[in-house]
Amino acid sequence: MIKNMEFKNKVVLVTGGSKGIGRAICIKFAELGSKVFFTYRKNDKSSLSLKSMKFFSGGKISGIKSTTISENSIRTTMKKIKKEALKLDILVNNIGDAIKRSSFVNSSDKLWIENLNLNLLSAVRTTRIFLNLFKSPKNSSIVNVGSVAGNAGGSGDSLHYGSSKGALHVFTKGLAKELKGIRVNCVAPSIIRTNFQKRLSSKKRLNKIILQTPLKRIGTPEEVANVVTFLSSDKAAYINGEVIFISGGR
Repeated sequence: MIKNMEFKNKVVLVTGGSKGIGRAICIKFAELGSKVFFTYRKNDKSSLSLKSMKFFSGGKISGIKSTTISENSIRTTMKKIKKEALKLDILVNNIGDAIKRSSFVNSSDKLWIENLNLNLLSAVRTTRIFLNLFKSPKNSSIVNVGSVAGNAGGSGDSLHYGSSKGALHVFTKGLAKELKGIRVNCVAPSIIRTNFQKRLSSKKRLNKIILQTPLKRIGTPEEVANVVTFLSSDKAAYINGEVIFISGGR
């Protein structure tokens, strides 16, 4: 079990953290005493409620409105965190989406470019821009949120999404070899109970995947958050450059 003191006063950034998996990750780190920053696109109920949460552990969650896709937007986010916290200990590149389901034949360049921007290049740019804020590399961690689609190829209607997540998995492995001290890992869930599935998956599709899942159920954002915090902990100090597949996830 991870002790609160291990993450006490750690500074964490979760991109796309207002909903779903990102939201669960923010809450988990704050419960463990961390100072959490998350990026969000809209001042909706999700982002406002997350910013107003209080934690007995002393953890805190702060939101920064940002697309976390363009370099200018990411640099602005970095400057705000640098001004308030001076450093970064843990980066969770969570932002991502499939945009829509589409066969390869009917897909467009626009759809592919949007997926690559969201699922790969946002993580590439964010990581590169924030590297200088990691002041204690030996205790620092980067966790990317991938997908089983990056391994399976997208199930016939999401090759654009699977390809971009597969590229994120390769980025994870390559970056882990290049960086000195900072551990880099990736979690790759299957289906998770989030708006992602509500928007893009039919009941027939979900039931088919559930039948292929050992637990015979959909995963929860909290389960993914538990894996992310574990990978960021001292207990996972030996894990680097790995893609951890979660059965029953996004």
